[in-house]
Amino acid sequence: MKRIKTIKRVFAILFFFSISISYSQLSVPFKVRFQSYVNGDMTVIANNNVNRVDYTNASNIPYYNHTKNAKLNDEFQMEYIDIDNDNNTFSSSSANLSLENQKSKKIIYAGLYWSSTYKYNSGYMKKEAVFVADDKTRESFDQIKIKFPNQDNYIDLKGEIIFDGINQKGFKDCAPYAVYADVTKEIQNLENPFGEYTVANIKATQGEISGGVASGWTLFFVYEDETMKGKFITSFDGFAGVTDKSTDILFDGFETLPEGNINAKIATASLEGDNNLLGDQILFRTKPENEFIALNNKLRNENNFFNSSITINDNYFTNRKPDSKNTLGYDTSITTIPNLNNAVIANNTKEATLRLKSYGDRYYLFFAALNVEVTEQQKAIASLSTAKESIISTTEIVATEIKLSKKELRKIAKQEEKLAQNTTSVTPIAQNNIPTIEVKIEEEPTEIKYINIDGFPAGYYIIANVFEKSRNLNNFLADLKNKGINANSFFDPNNKYNYVYLTKTSQKEEALNLYSTKINNTYQDRIWILSINNSNTNLTANDD
Repeated sequence: MKRIKTIKRVFAILFFFSISISYSQLSVPFKVRFQSYVNGDMTVIANNNVNRVDYTNASNIPYYNHTKNAKLNDEFQMEYIDIDNDNNTFSSSSANLSLENQKSKKIIYAGLYWSSTYKYNSGYMKKEAVFVADDKTRESFDQIKIKFPNQDNYIDLKGEIIFDGINQKGFKDCAPYAVYADVTKEIQNLENPFGEYTVANIKATQGEISGGVASGWTLFFVYEDETMKGKFITSFDGFAGVTDKSTDILFDGFETLPEGNINAKIATASLEGDNNLLGDQILFRTKPENEFIALNNKLRNENNFFNSSITINDNYFTNRKPDSKNTLGYDTSITTIPNLNNAVIANNTKEATLRLKSYGDRYYLFFAALNVEVTEQQKAIASLSTAKESIISTTEIVATEIKLSKKELRKIAKQEEKLAQNTTSVTPIAQNNIPTIEVKIEEEPTEIKYINIDGFPAGYYIIANVFEKSRNLNNFLADLKNKGINANSFFDPNNKYNYVYLTKTSQKEEALNLYSTKINNTYQDRIWILSINNSNTNLTANDD
């Protein structure tokens, strides 16, 4: 019995996006996959392909816990979802395409992506942080099955491999991959493209691997509807392991409407990692001199944007089987860019930059799309650019492996989640007569982490970071020193991690003041409070 212990500018005429991408962790440069003017819009459907199993739940049972108390995906034994009762498939999940006024909609493009962590067929954790194979077999993963709406049988589909990490430095431990297939013709041949799509036989590791098992699929649609406003839509794909070194994607060579409101949104798909490991961000700006703003909505915190969910704006996408809220490492979204009074994207804007970054959990981005509202008079000439290749410049195409302890990040996640939800102000683009946007979020009490270390000086420590490896600790301390910031560190023998602290105090009220004022406005990155050897109990709920 096998042992399976159960992420040119042309003003008012030509809209061609030339994309310049600067990646320090880029493994496959991103390229334009689809680009066109369309009276219509874009949407996605998606689902994950593996799920947790435990004493009370099989993998087909949805996992609804998407709270701060949810376990990490590498704390579960993972197995394939298989909902179709078909002996010819070993994995399957489905999702429904449904739009308003469907009779007026025509699909003009559909791109299917699937992605998994796949080091071998199955594995388990032999001891703490030591993972071994149970079944060392690793099969080809570029061919799957798909069943279209109102069809009884699957068809075989062979895709284009975007990336395979099995032999790539920095990716070997979990060996993520991403694959693409154009299914436009197949869908256009259907009498009715709306309904249930089932995707089967996506390969992933079962059981446990380093970093956790994650797997899923995303189907990106662009559709026409002559009753809708004109938009310019560009999708692109590649592969980037995003860590604390920012990844910038620059769109230029376009110009937004000369007057009126500017509407825009982005779509993304990634292997994220975990809901409760904070720090992953997607930021946006339109000019080099402007500040980046962190995108967010009701379901995606600005400091945990990629949070193992499938969402369309402020709603979970639940029209799928299973309909887990927590998709355990697989992430897909469409997010509207907030633009009240055109404060973020102004009229006549000629460029925009997406910045991807994570100071905590690493995530793997393989798909993104940008949708900008434009005037119909630009349609004819804009369409001439749709067959052009994107212009891509990259720096270094090497993955940088940065390993922060998931266990420790899991422990501080509850503190950081609430700290990230304090009231913030977003400074808009500098324009005449455009006010500052106030993003007001209900403020919650600051949480403090309480621990005991024998013989250690008691106090409230303002923590800047936590590291498992001394090399990363020393690099961070050196970086702070270069910025003129004096910091200290200590080692906790209980959990074997190094903490970097900026200052300490014996008074809780003073610690709260230091936190709220960012140490009197001397430190602008994220901080939290750790109470050591004080008599209080931990204010946070216990882990599951």
